[in-house]
Amino acid sequence: MPGSTITPRRVVLNLVRVTPERAIAVQRLVEAGALFGFKGNAVRVAVTRLVSDGLLQSDERGSYRLGSAAQAKNRHVEQWRSGEARVRPWSGGWLAVVLPSSLERAARRSSLQALSQLGFCEGWPGLWVRPDNLSACIDGLSERLLSLGLSEQAELFGLERPSARLAAHFATELWPLSALQRGYERSIAALRESLDRLDSMPREQALVQSFLLGGEAIAVLAKDPLLPAELMDVSGRAELSELMLRYDRVGHRLWRSFATGRGSRGLELVAQPGDKHAS
Repeated sequence: MPGSTITPRRVVLNLVRVTPERAIAVQRLVEAGALFGFKGNAVRVAVTRLVSDGLLQSDERGSYRLGSAAQAKNRHVEQWRSGEARVRPWSGGWLAVVLPSSLERAARRSSLQALSQLGFCEGWPGLWVRPDNLSACIDGLSERLLSLGLSEQAELFGLERPSARLAAHFATELWPLSALQRGYERSIAALRESLDRLDSMPREQALVQSFLLGGEAIAVLAKDPLLPAELMDVSGRAELSELMLRYDRVGHRLWRSFATGRGSRGLELVAQPGDKHAS
């Protein structure tokens, strides 16, 4: 049976993201689910619910592509491809967001999820902070946060000079620095081992492994708080970003071939120079 983190919903969404320029027939989605042990009915139910949630849309009878409700999160996740270009040198300042205590539960939950996706942590009751080292300007970050679900009642602003005690608390107590490092190391080791073996695996096994390991590495990079080098060693993050770009080229060719129904035998897994990444 599939692992607890793999669901028909996740399989469907990830396969649809591989070919954003075309709709995928439901039968291909069912076949993808079968690789992970899911029955066709479970995949079809997932598709129906994703359409209801606005995360999928049907272009043709029985064919689906990513829906409008998934676009903002997908754009955010896909920024992992920019690697260290997502950050700039840190001058020591902070970004801060205040959430009104009067927010309704759903709005608060959505806001907290949005803040987490951009690496904000609650540094003081009611105040979420992160280092001001992201390459986007504050207006651009505000737009991204709103698109990810931050309440319009929230306030984003720069916090240039917190007290020394508060700054030390922010720098050392909010983010799981050791866990972040271990996450880089695990993903780097797994991707290296997989790259050495993918081209000799049976096609179905290669599809599953590239989905699982690539998805885990992308999650590490997409959820990373992008802290500056002054707060932690960022060499592992940079190494993982470069390695995942290589792995993505291989996995993308594999899954794209599957999604379009081509290359069922003798699929070449070695990426060619100049391959474009999935968007």
